[in-house]
Amino acid sequence: MTAGVAWGAAGVLCFSGTAPATRVAAPAIGPETLTFARILIAALLAAAALALMRDAPPPGRSDLGSLALMGLGLAIGFPLLLAIAVERVPAAHGAVVIGVVPAATAALAALRTGERPPVRFWLGCLGGLTAVLGFAIGQGGGTVQAADLWLLAAVASCAVGYVEGGRQAQRIGAAPALCWAMLLLAPVAFAGLTISLADRSLGHVDADAWAGLVWAGVMSMFLGSIAWYRGLAAGGIARIGQLNLLQPLLAITWSALILREHITAAVPLTAIAVLAAMTVCLRSRA
Repeated sequence: MTAGVAWGAAGVLCFSGTAPATRVAAPAIGPETLTFARILIAALLAAAALALMRDAPPPGRSDLGSLALMGLGLAIGFPLLLAIAVERVPAAHGAVVIGVVPAATAALAALRTGERPPVRFWLGCLGGLTAVLGFAIGQGGGTVQAADLWLLAAVASCAVGYVEGGRQAQRIGAAPALCWAMLLLAPVAFAGLTISLADRSLGHVDADAWAGLVWAGVMSMFLGSIAWYRGLAAGGIARIGQLNLLQPLLAITWSALILREHITAAVPLTAIAVLAAMTVCLRSRA
């Protein structure tokens, strides 16, 4: 479990920059361009990594469907829906709403993989989910914004990617699973990028937007994902998935430091509730 937590925490640290990076890059280059470009960046890194992992066998035919779902959920559905949403709301708001990903991942893992966490796990999960949703609604002035629907769709997509990726990491290893998923998506991403650039000029894109794209492609899509899936494989999808409760709080911090977004007094209170819930989840045993 300790190794799983360490790898999972490294993945969360990388992921926590996704919302701020997307907030910076998406308005400049477009949600579609950002989504497909980050896949191609990860695919290039994946090809190089596989060339170095000469003992990594190609996936079997039975793995292709799961790898495709992993890639579609993690690399297309989640970033595209997130990019659409954070063009309409601050990155901090988006980061908090996608904080429900751990609950969605745990529920889907229970259905998909047969993991059966104890009751106290679900109580901790419910506590963290309640804290995150309460914070999101409070930030929205007591109402759910239209962008929240895009964010909830991103949550569902991310949960699918995490669960399928966790299963494949257990079967063929975290790095090979991520690499093959990116390579499977590369032709689709290349076609999508070509179409998205047909009527868009990138000459006006500033350095901050390019930095956001690099972070999304290298850290969020590739290195962070490998660390995350290693954590899921080592510690269990449902339990390690709860580490993602830290992501919105970290993302809010980056949003304040980098994007100068305002942070309310509710942040430390939410942090205490989320950390307590995460501790309950991680210490639970089946």
